[in-house]
Amino acid sequence: MRRKKIILIIGRENLEKDSYLYTDILSKIKGIQLDVFNEHSFFKNRFRSLILLFIPRFIRRLPLIRRLFFHVKDILYYIFLNAITYKKHVTFQKNTNDIPVRIEKLAKKLRKFPKNTEITLIGRSAGAIVATMVSLNHPIHKIIALGYPFKHPDCEEENHRFAHLINVKTPMLIIQGLQDVYGGKEILEKYHFNVNTKIVFEDIDHDFELTETNRMKILGTIEHFIEEEN
Repeated sequence: MRRKKIILIIGRENLEKDSYLYTDILSKIKGIQLDVFNEHSFFKNRFRSLILLFIPRFIRRLPLIRRLFFHVKDILYYIFLNAITYKKHVTFQKNTNDIPVRIEKLAKKLRKFPKNTEITLIGRSAGAIVATMVSLNHPIHKIIALGYPFKHPDCEEENHRFAHLINVKTPMLIIQGLQDVYGGKEILEKYHFNVNTKIVFEDIDHDFELTETNRMKILGTIEHFIEEEN
């Protein structure tokens, strides 16, 4: 039986920050089913479109209507989710980059795929932490990290960002910017990586502002990594 192959993108806490990456690079990858993992999609997909369908746009923009909308949203969440899950939802809304919660949500989604699915995870920034952590307990075919956030420029070293990388046995490609404030070429000496990890540096920063030349180069690097045998 032929194995189903899928690439699942785990983005930053705000997917809109990197929408150009999905349209200009990742959507160009050939022959692979692509999906964007969005932890915020439950309400948006199931309720929001139905509610807003009957509300004119100029009314939606009124502050009172917006407050009422989010109040109704929370009521619906409370009805459809059990108490523990609802509490986690409220916590997550206050901190959308809560790594443990994001890991739990991703693991839950991965368990829904058929067991013979060949899953490649593309983690962008904080999404790369989520992807690598999940791979420790779930069979992942390959991981691609775009701008791994090794160290926040305004914080001291935080072990949860990088300590587990030595144990990531899944073949992994890290594409890192030489001007990335979360870690440039110094990461080779500062951090420990598994032998299955390959690191490629590009002349970009953490925001991945690309020229046509490095856009095509990065796309080629990703495609080659996906296609090569483990």
